[in-house]
Amino acid sequence: MESLNDYLFFWGLYFFAGLIGFWCWGKMAFWVKTKGLFYHLYSALGAVLIFTPAPVAGDLSIQLAPGFIVLMFHIISQGITGFNDYLLLFSASAVIAFSVTLMGIFAGLAPSDEGDENAKNTRKERTEPVVGNPFR
Repeated sequence: MESLNDYLFFWGLYFFAGLIGFWCWGKMAFWVKTKGLFYHLYSALGAVLIFTPAPVAGDLSIQLAPGFIVLMFHIISQGITGFNDYLLLFSASAVIAFSVTLMGIFAGLAPSDEGDENAKNTRKERTEPVVGNPFR
């Protein structure tokens, strides 16, 4: 029972670290001005890469690890032989992620570009210098 608790604890840590990684993945899209279809598909790709689990031993065992890490170790140790098993896992995750993303966009659950423009227009720009601030 103790090993199961450790296993669940480490998956909890991975999930928390994955959320931080997914936040960083979103911050890498700083160049996107409007959060349209491309931005949401880019976010779905990040979620697939970060959150897809894969079996460690190559067979569908109970020992799972983050897929992109298992894939990198597999490529280093065995090359691209046996790559199809991982391709199937990542493809299934990608189909689910892109389907959910597209359904959310078509259902109107994604933030609209007009909301971003309204938020930018309400921000007040300071043009006068600030007393005591050498940078303004």
